[in-house]
Amino acid sequence: MEKERAGVIAEKSNGFLEMVKKAQQGDKECMDKILDYFTADIEYLSRYIMLPREDAIQTLKIELMSIIYDQL
Repeated sequence: MEKERAGVIAEKSNGFLEMVKKAQQGDKECMDKILDYFTADIEYLSRYIMLPREDAIQTLKIELMSIIYDQL
């Protein structure tokens, strides 16, 4: 049972890592999927940034993208 769960988690992790690698190589669709994956977290965190909400969301998305691209 635990091995099954570990396998599922590993598959999801590998899938996410593959998306990150593709995004680093310029795949816009993968970057959109990554941003969609973190949308709820970005919206939550934007509440605590002293900027208009849309500006805070945009700033967080830009920072996430720069982290992904800088990890080349």
